[in-house]
Amino acid sequence: MRFTYILLLFSIITFSQNKPLDVKINAITFKDLKPNIRKYTIDYQIENLTNQEISFFLTPNTLIANAASSMTLFPIYKIYINGEFTPLDGPFFEKYGIDWETFRETNKNLTTTEFKELAQKTYDAFQNTNKAIIENYKKGGGKNTDDHWILENDNLMKSKVTLKPNEIRLFEIQTNWDKDRYFKQDDLEYYLDEKDNYEFELILDLKKTAFQNQLSEEEFSAIEKDKSFIQGIFTSNKILIDFK
Repeated sequence: MRFTYILLLFSIITFSQNKPLDVKINAITFKDLKPNIRKYTIDYQIENLTNQEISFFLTPNTLIANAASSMTLFPIYKIYINGEFTPLDGPFFEKYGIDWETFRETNKNLTTTEFKELAQKTYDAFQNTNKAIIENYKKGGGKNTDDHWILENDNLMKSKVTLKPNEIRLFEIQTNWDKDRYFKQDDLEYYLDEKDNYEFELILDLKKTAFQNQLSEEEFSAIEKDKSFIQGIFTSNKILIDFK
């Protein structure tokens, strides 16, 4: 029994020593933009704990709730209420494509006509960028004919993050809360009571080969063989967050 315990302890120590990276939340600040809109800025860092270069897939500047995080490139967040994890999709939500919330806030002083014109230009530019990605892929000899796949592949390959040995890189996530306090999902519900204490945690669920369908055969083979390309689940510290 004692021998088994020693082996288990040795395995835990060895694993912790070999952990390739560390994620740490440095600060969470907020600003009330409107009576019903609060903007949060989450400053965090990822540190390469090894003396070798490492790479992984991650879209570091947005986030997704733990309840909706299957097969995601985003950092996953958890909310703890009075020390207990609450497994619900919210109160923050992931952002895809154009961030219209930020767009509206940034351009709130424009007239209605000016706003509509700028919104159309922004949307057209976004669409033109996607068209250019597809055209460049095909001109470069890409074999896939599915435009949706081409865009997903481009997004995945651009999400590759590489850290030099012992490098610490800083990241920032901006997200909004509409100040709704009551949430319900299926049979699960909760209320953000001003009297409660809240903690926030980030999780990096890094996958190496799970995105095979979004990669060409050559890309998948290269990543699969790349020993510097890591996978695993890495959890940050918990930090207080204000919902008062």
